[in-house]
Amino acid sequence: MLGKYVSDKKILWQRRRRLGMAVAGNTPTASFLTKIGKMQSAGSRLCRIVREARGESTDGLADETHGHINSAGCEGMATTVTAAHHSI
Repeated sequence: MLGKYVSDKKILWQRRRRLGMAVAGNTPTASFLTKIGKMQSAGSRLCRIVREARGESTDGLADETHGHINSAGCEGMATTVTAAHHSI
């Protein structure tokens, strides 16, 4: 049933793409959204929130990609990623 829906050309490609992303557990990152013109900056939104909370500059943010979010290099996820790595 899912394959039939995804391959049906009568259904808008945006809807088929969103379904594919939902099934894959994949969410669009700022890097991807910037690429398709939906955002102005590819900078990590999580890093921006942390830096603003500390009163630091938000210049030079790393691009928000899945690799960045899942690494300790992401200031917004560093504690969570480290805890998961140590199985805490």
